Amino acid sequence: MVKILIVDDEPGVSHSLALNLEVAGYQVQEAGSGEEAIRLVEKEIFDLVLCDLRMEKMSGLEVLRQIKRCSPDTEVLLMTAFAAVETAVQAMKEGAYDYIAKPFQHDELLLTVRKALERNQLRLRVRVLEQRMRDKYGIENVVATSEAMQSILRTTAALAGTDATVLLTGESGTGKELVANAIHQISPQREQPFIAVNCGALPEQLLESELFGHVRGAFTGAITNKRGLAEEANGGTLFLDEIGDAPLSIQVKLLRFIENGEIRRVGDTQTHHVKVRVIAATNRDLQQMMQAGAFREDLYYRLNVIPLHIPPLRDRGEDILLLAQHFLKKHAQRLHRPNMRISPEAQSCLLQYHWPGNARELSHAVEHAVTLSGNKELQPADFPPHITQPPSIIKRGKQDYLEGSLAEVEKAYIFKVLQDTNWNQKQAGKILQLSKATLYRRLKEYGWHNRVKDGRQGTA
Repeated sequence: MVKILIVDDEPGVSHSLALNLEVAGYQVQEAGSGEEAIRLVEKEIFDLVLCDLRMEKMSGLEVLRQIKRCSPDTEVLLMTAFAAVETAVQAMKEGAYDYIAKPFQHDELLLTVRKALERNQLRLRVRVLEQRMRDKYGIENVVATSEAMQSILRTTAALAGTDATVLLTGESGTGKELVANAIHQISPQREQPFIAVNCGALPEQLLESELFGHVRGAFTGAITNKRGLAEEANGGTLFLDEIGDAPLSIQVKLLRFIENGEIRRVGDTQTHHVKVRVIAATNRDLQQMMQAGAFREDLYYRLNVIPLHIPPLRDRGEDILLLAQHFLKKHAQRLHRPNMRISPEAQSCLLQYHWPGNARELSHAVEHAVTLSGNKELQPADFPPHITQPPSIIKRGKQDYLEGSLAEVEKAYIFKVLQDTNWNQKQAGKILQLSKATLYRRLKEYGWHNRVKDGRQGTA
């Protein structure tokens, strides 16, 4: 049962509030001072603390600070008869969930309490999801440092307890199947099978048979009845990878199956019903395909109930080195080469590269380096040359040109200037003739914003 602590030095207010919350189904305790509240929080776990802002001896803000130190997962809702915007902003900065002014309406208070508890549960789900992803599936493409991937984790965690259809989009190598598997692991179907099928890996007839099964004699080589993967996944999750490559004839049957769980084996006259959760994924632009008549509009909208876009690695540059370290540990252990590390020079090269193959390419690059290196410390020369060599100068008549796309050339030039200025943002901005705001946007885009110096002592 949810446990709530009320902290108020006015017993009448505290008792009245406790009664209302108990009627709403919550388990409630009361503390008449901030000191008593801290003692209780140190002994017991509370999901939510409702604390008066102005109390004798210890203020609500001080209670908030001490609660967050000893029980960071506990939500704190501050109450006061002296509503002030400045205090509210300070309370939020200190970690309070919200700020509510007395006298408050009963319904308003219950709604705020419910929302605070929902956020508490969502945060715990995210933590469980992160742990499951790491323990069972590793952290490929699910690094929790970048805000982009944090957002993916939060949305994925919010799907816990549901069986909604999910459409994952993103470039090849970004980890769509990993996310699909994670969604399955926190779903009500987690004890049932997770079955993946690549819709682009088989010709049309074989794909239909693979998905829906066939009966004996349905085609040459069909010597027995065979259940399809949709039936194998009954009660669990069916992951339709590369759904954009499915032929139109299969799309029709997929739509019927997703809408009512109805399947018909190849060569059969009878229909069967199964109950599965469907997660689809593609690296193609399905809306463009719809306009071209290559993908059914009704199937797209049936799949796109919960859309999740997995960002490419180049858009979350702060994850590159963490992933590289993860892959280094993985490949070094497999090849019996412990205690390896990546040199600062090699790290700089990895940060500079565009990673069109995303985390899969990064894994292969690290494996290449670990396999070929004769040293404990990986150097730029150990990695594939196209990754560690900057854009080269090529001749076009009498002119010299940098080889590569405009974005790659710009990134390479900014990187070189930052290296030359020892990552001093102020000096680099002068050389590049960029304003501080513009340069910072570039640095954040590349995931380098935590490495620069601001022109004063210390790191920005």
